[in-house]
Order: sequence, then C-alpha cells, then structure tokens
Amino acid sequence: MESHTTEISQYDVIFIGSGIGSLAAASLLAQWEKKRCLIIEKHWQAGGYTHAFKRKKKYVWDVGLHYVGQVAEGEQIRRVFDVITQGKLQWNRMPDAFDKFVYPGKTFDHRTGIENYRADLEAMFPAEKDNIAGYFQDVDDVLIWFQRNEMGKNLPMLLKWLVPLIKKENPYALMTTRDYLAQRFDDEKLRAIVASQWGDYGLPPSQSAFCIHAILVNHFFNGAAYPVGSAEAIAENIIPIIEAAGGKVITSHAVEEIIVENGKATGVRVKNLRPAAAQTASVPAASPAAVVTAGSEGVTDATSEISAPIIISCAGAYNTYVKLLKTEETADFKQRIVDFNKRNPPVSHISVYLALKESPAKLGLKGENHWIYDSWDHEETFRRGTSWVKAGRPPMAYLSTPSLKDPKAEGHTAEIISFAPYGEYAEWKEQPWHKRDEAYKALKENAAQLLIAYVSERVPGFADLVDFYEISTPITTEYMTSHDQGAIYGLACVPERFDIDKSPWCQVHTPVKNLYLTGADSTSLGIAGAMMGGVATCAHIMKPWHLPKLLKLV
Repeated sequence: MESHTTEISQYDVIFIGSGIGSLAAASLLAQWEKKRCLIIEKHWQAGGYTHAFKRKKKYVWDVGLHYVGQVAEGEQIRRVFDVITQGKLQWNRMPDAFDKFVYPGKTFDHRTGIENYRADLEAMFPAEKDNIAGYFQDVDDVLIWFQRNEMGKNLPMLLKWLVPLIKKENPYALMTTRDYLAQRFDDEKLRAIVASQWGDYGLPPSQSAFCIHAILVNHFFNGAAYPVGSAEAIAENIIPIIEAAGGKVITSHAVEEIIVENGKATGVRVKNLRPAAAQTASVPAASPAAVVTAGSEGVTDATSEISAPIIISCAGAYNTYVKLLKTEETADFKQRIVDFNKRNPPVSHISVYLALKESPAKLGLKGENHWIYDSWDHEETFRRGTSWVKAGRPPMAYLSTPSLKDPKAEGHTAEIISFAPYGEYAEWKEQPWHKRDEAYKALKENAAQLLIAYVSERVPGFADLVDFYEISTPITTEYMTSHDQGAIYGLACVPERFDIDKSPWCQVHTPVKNLYLTGADSTSLGIAGAMMGGVATCAHIMKPWHLPKLLKLV
C-alpha cells in the first residue's frame, strides 16, 4: 500500500474508495478472474469505515466497525469474509449478552440465539406472547422479501427477465418501523425494546423502513463478534490478495471526476493529496500530461487521469452522481438525489475515543455494547438529539469497549457515540482539520465531557478510568470521507430508499456504461450490507460461469 505512485501500468478495474464494498469486490475479481484492480483512497489509510487508528503505539480504536453478526462458522457473512480474506481473518465472539438496552428503571440483555431473545421478551411481556411470535415471523418474511428485492434489482442485465419470478410482495416491508410496531404490539415499552438498535441504521422508528429494522435484528439474532486484531485486520488481509494479482491500493489520492466519453466511463481524474515534501513522484506515469501546481499548506496540487475498462464507485450514490459525474446521462439522478437528501438528511454522529488507565472489566464490563437511553420514547430521543450539547445533556449514548472485544489489544480503550446535528458544527467546516479555532475545540470538549458523565451515571467509576481521549464530529467525518454532512450510513434508510422505482440510484447498475456502484448504497448499510454490495457488483462484471459461486455467498 502506497501514498504515492511511481508507476501505474494498465489496470482492469478502478475502484473509487477503499471501503469494504471495494475490498470485497476487488478480492473476488483478483482471485477468480485475475483482474488487476486499482483502489484509490482519499484517506491516508485504506479500509474506509473498517479502518482503525492507534495512539501511543498501543491504544487502538475502530472508526466504523463495532460488532458484526452472522460470522459463526458456516453463517452467511462468515462465508463471504472467509472467501475474500482466504480464511485469514479471525473472529472473537462477544459475550452471550452482547447488547444491553439500558432504559430508566430497566435493563434488557439481548442474549445470543433467537430462542433466547424471544423467550426473554415473552418473560418480560407475557401478555404479548402471541404478538411476539407474529413479530418474529414477520421479520423472517420481510427478510425473504428483501433478499428477493435486492437480487431482483441487482441481477446482471442478461438475467433481468427473471425479476418477475423473483420479486415477492410484502405488506410490511416498506412501512415505517413505527407504523409496523404500533400495529403489532400493544405495549409501548415492548416496542421500544425491539427497536433499541435503531442507532445501527441511524433513524428512529417513525422514519426508518421496517425492512431495514428486520434486516438488522435478524443480523444479530445469533450473536455478534469482533475481528481479532481490530477492524484494520480486514484490509490487512485483503490487500495482499489484490496485490498478488497485479493490483494496487493507493492512499492520499482523491478522485475528483469520473471521466465519461460517448456515454462510457473511461477513467478517473485524480488529485494527489500527499504533502509535497513527501512526494517522490506525484503523478502516475500513465499520465505524462498531468498538471502539477503548488497548493496550500504544503500540498502539491498534482492531478492526473487514469484509464481502465471498468470503473466502480464505492463513494456512495450522493458523491458519485452529485460530485463525480458531469454528464447529461446522470443529470436527472443528480437532482433527484439532492432532493432526496433534503427530504431525508444524512445521519451524522460524534465519537469520543477514550484511552483507559485500567481494564474496564473491573467495572463489570465484558465487551458487550451498552445502548443507554434517557427515555423509552425513541422519537423524543431523536428530537432531543438535534441540540443536546446546548441543552447540557445527551438523550442517548452507545458505549463500546474495543479492547475487551479484541484478544490482541495491548491498551484498554472505550468509545462513546451519540448522534450529532451537522448544523451545530458546520460553521467550522472550512477551517483546516486539526487547526480549527478555540470555539470549535470548546464545543467538542463540552460534548465529550457530557457524554463521559452520562455514561458514568449508568456505569459508576467509568470516568475515573479515563486517561485521555480524542473526539470526532460530523465535520471530521465529512473531511475524512467526503460523505455529505458526515453521513455514516449512506442515503437515509427511509421506505423510498428501498423502492427501486423511487430510488433507482440505489443499485449496482448505473446509466453510464462501464460504471458500477458498490458498497452500502448499492445494497444495504453496515459492514455486512456494504460487503454484500461488493458481491452484487461482481455479479455484473464477472464471467457468467462465476454466478453459481457468487450465489453461494448470497
């Protein structure tokens, strides 16, 4: 992996962004078709939301992966990871009660195993036993609907005739989660508990599609695990596979435009973001006409054009259609996506990355996640989330302890995450990263202190363990990823996002020949969803005889 290139030969596929969608697709293409894949990453570290960072040589934090379901031996997501890493990625199972839902006066332990989860719900709400049984059946039915829906919209063009045979109607899939839960359950606290993980898809029940709720809860029915060696082990195990086939991953390079000629994607225009003093060859050899000019703050403004027969964007639908494409073929999509984002603003967050003096196990923590809420009403929680720093108290927080999940961890760590409105931080977005003014630093510090105090109320002694911490805000995420408003889940998972007629940009196929989408917006969000986007993308560009192998991964 390099931060600059001294020579770029002909590549078969160019990927924009090094998220798990790109890594998965590039690994499969490298292994099964010996494709030479070039992955271009803006950040100085590959992996997208699967990368991690380290401080003082021992404290490691993940930025987007906190736990993954369906990775027990033989389960679907494990099968895919085993193929794309050639079996080298190892997993550490989290505790039996891997999620704790902490409410005023009550804590619910989400235990591993669908029967355990169901039994615990029935024990707490015996009058709702029949409704609980109906809920689990509905989740299963909606999951089948989703799988068929995704398969239908992402079938290769030669197989589109199968869509009418595959598609299946479901009355609940495109309801809002709130409408479904109100119809299914009588007890408001039961509705709250089953929706406790809504932070994993970023929208409260009134806005989220029930299908994304069903996918998420099903994903964790059989428990969760964490990568041994932290989230960065994913890229570390995949990149050598890509390189072995003649591919390369370059970091500190930003794709500024997808080049389209006569309706075909032919390449990308790339800017080298590496500091000038560190550059030995700022421009790929394949582009001798590239223009090099001096940029601000020691960055050489080196731009170049790189060509390939196939271009795959893992930059998200918004970035791809709104920022990177300048062609008439996608003008309609561009305006409609802008309108979609106005109606359904992206979800952003604040994270506090804490180095701890001692193991959090001394406080009784075992590596489980804590979803801490001030209220049983998730709509109230979401409303309060729009201005909680000024109000002086967060409405919720998610607590993770990565060092208890990873047996290779050397230093003890924790993360506290909560939602944060982009607008509260937007005025500082034009100031340089790590050089923003004192007012911004004070706002961040206040938010961090409020979150630490909030967690300490439910986990006594937590604040005393803190050695030091760092904070990221929505504009940090926006700067690092280029995602609009620091979005962490791609386009909002409202019902229309999963209706192909209303959101035709949420699929692998694009209106531009030889250009494909991968990652979360092509299929579904999260690590697993974005990875399956990589599998779906391969179905479009691989030789037909690989389809049976791909279908085994679905």
